[in-house]
Amino acid sequence: MTPTQQLMIDNLKFYRKEKRLTQAEVAKRSEMLASTYSRLETGQVSPQLQTLERVCDAIGIAVVDLFLSREVSDKSVVQKLEMIEGLSDYNKSVVEILLDSVIEKDKLEKSQEVKMKKRLEELDRVRNK
Repeated sequence: MTPTQQLMIDNLKFYRKEKRLTQAEVAKRSEMLASTYSRLETGQVSPQLQTLERVCDAIGIAVVDLFLSREVSDKSVVQKLEMIEGLSDYNKSVVEILLDSVIEKDKLEKSQEVKMKKRLEELDRVRNK
């Protein structure tokens, strides 16, 4: 099984359970046999796009959700920024403080780097005299 197939199966199970649906309920809403749906969730069959669309409609998610990682570490910066919007005001403040700290740290490191380069250049000039 490929990592993409495993991700799809894992997400299918996750979202079905998150919506508190049984396999039988999703199968019925998708107009398929419960045994067919079960094989889909266990990776025994590879569904066609039309089947995935029906299943996703039954669960109430977009097809693309099946192929997106739910792990925060796998998300892009843009996706993480979108997630921040859903945080409480307190947690948004914490994130803002953390971001400010990292940005300030980076500025300091770059400043120190420039100073160090100048000192090394001075040493080279002294050595070459």
